[in-house]
Amino acid sequence: MHDYNERYRRQMMMKDFTPEKQEKLKNASVFVGGIGGLGGATAAYLASAGIGRLVISHYGNLTETNMNRQLLMDINRVGEPRVDIAYENLMKINPDLKLEMHNVRLNDENTPELIKDCDIAMSARPNFPERLSLNKACVDKGIPMIEAAMDDMNGYLFTVMPHETPCLACNMPADDKDWKELGFGVLGAVSGTIGCLAAVEIIKILTGHGEPLNGRMMFIDFMKMRTVMPKLNRNPQCPVCSHK
Repeated sequence: MHDYNERYRRQMMMKDFTPEKQEKLKNASVFVGGIGGLGGATAAYLASAGIGRLVISHYGNLTETNMNRQLLMDINRVGEPRVDIAYENLMKINPDLKLEMHNVRLNDENTPELIKDCDIAMSARPNFPERLSLNKACVDKGIPMIEAAMDDMNGYLFTVMPHETPCLACNMPADDKDWKELGFGVLGAVSGTIGCLAAVEIIKILTGHGEPLNGRMMFIDFMKMRTVMPKLNRNPQCPVCSHK
């Protein structure tokens, strides 16, 4: 038997983090697109915070090169679907979690169905087509989305509030043909840090606890430990959100 109130007692000790806010997490449903080094950290900390339901998509099997950053994985299970391994480890973190796993790539056809019952989504796929599909589906359905990514020793995140803030397509209107999926270096601690920040942002939005990154990007240069917060602008000709 698990004691729910005891498990989350330290969270509810935070100033103004009331039992009602914890109950909002318990009743919330979050979509996480990608459970690699970044999305896996987000999923793990959402599970440990008491999120009621996670819907996760991630295509592909575990490889040994994943192991420097994907802490939900198990090196003894190389070759198995990552969603299966992550499912078992997330349930160890929070056995009360309702968890749906999908071994698929996101596209314009399947993404709306995957996110349809979710309160918020998090974008962590390693390619632009999947990110843009999730962005479009979230804008169309009015679902907030956290866009988070990293490359080498840099990382960023920002929040898309449909009809209020710039969306991903405002700033990246098309796929970058010069960018290759998995063609960049990764330090696991960098991807994990950005994933943790995304989890914080999701919890803030779901509970109303704190100020979200609406209209701003948090960019971190880990080489110099420098953070900048540029303002993002909506594109009046954006093919995704300008007509909304």
